[in-house]
Amino acid sequence: MNEEFRVTLLGEFTIEFEESIISDQTNRSKKVWTLLEYIIVHRKRFISQDELIELLWSDSDSRDPINTLKVLMHRVRATLDELDFENSRRMILYRNGAYGWNQDFKCITDLDEFQRLIYESELETEDAARKISLLLQAESLYQGHFLQKKASESWVIPIATYYRSLYNRVVADLAKILFEHKKFEQLSSVCQKAITLEPYEEQFYIYLIQVLICTGHLEKALDLYHHVTELFMKEMGITPSEELLSLYKDVIKTIKTPEMNLNIIKDKLDISKEEIGSVFCEYEFFKLAYLLESRSIVRTGDCSNLCLISVVDRNTISIPPRRVLNRAMDALKTTIQYNIRSGDVFARYSVNQFLVMLSNTSSDTANMIAQRLLKIFRKEYPNIYIVLKYSIQQITPNAERK
Repeated sequence: MNEEFRVTLLGEFTIEFEESIISDQTNRSKKVWTLLEYIIVHRKRFISQDELIELLWSDSDSRDPINTLKVLMHRVRATLDELDFENSRRMILYRNGAYGWNQDFKCITDLDEFQRLIYESELETEDAARKISLLLQAESLYQGHFLQKKASESWVIPIATYYRSLYNRVVADLAKILFEHKKFEQLSSVCQKAITLEPYEEQFYIYLIQVLICTGHLEKALDLYHHVTELFMKEMGITPSEELLSLYKDVIKTIKTPEMNLNIIKDKLDISKEEIGSVFCEYEFFKLAYLLESRSIVRTGDCSNLCLISVVDRNTISIPPRRVLNRAMDALKTTIQYNIRSGDVFARYSVNQFLVMLSNTSSDTANMIAQRLLKIFRKEYPNIYIVLKYSIQQITPNAERK
């Protein structure tokens, strides 16, 4: 027999035979799809009834699980009938108390093709164009994580984890070679898809930012940097890596084109006057502002203070759950921005902290400002159940080097 069935398991689950196709996007029982998927994934062996019953009804006390399994298998075979294959009832066989895929019928899955292409790409060390082609084919097959509609099921998790690691490796290898060969359009497409599937893989953002820089889209590169740093801070509580921060500095250095007319430059700078509230900046800029302030007070003799405001849970010990923390930090940012002087600057320091520079203030005044911020926050956001803590430290004068 030469019947051939093509199966996709990466993303949407489908079985295709000639011109007909069935998919887990249709409205059928979840258990029907689970049973069919499990048999196909383990198609090299026959699966005992006990194993299938444990898979499907481990959390229930069915009085007659074997008969229930038979009924479910009947529904699976009815589903396979829709493939317009005359022997559809023989696609899954029953032998000695076990079910298995009929080995007379060839079943080709995207997992098989995915692994084959990766293996061939690893063997290719001479022809860069062929290596790129193989990696691109492998990447294109990965349309989603393994059985993504079943992502939380215990039998799916280890398999999905394995193929995710393979996909990440493919993208990393492909990105490196595409960047080296200046194939920026292809690299951009690959990375945009990758960050949709793997939103917490920093290296994919780094390559995409590099593409934007190389193609002259500096403002977009800056926007993407801000997006990823905020995402990582909110979701994982981590700051940018040195590599990502280095890219950011490169963008800042080159983002302005030469301009000889000072009036034009001044007009651009004046646009910032329209912004309302105090100045929120990246921590790297905050460090520069702090350095300038510490040098300034040497000359002026003024006193300035640094304020650290922290969000903690109601026992004042630990960080609140992520959803509560994100809401609180957004609210606190707004509170600070519109309730301190417009000339003051502040920055996010960590997952649950903001730093505020209070220029030309005594310790008493700085404490009054911090207490007022906490009072305003509690009044404006009474339903955010967190505690705000603050500390004040006087900025130490720093004499400029001659």
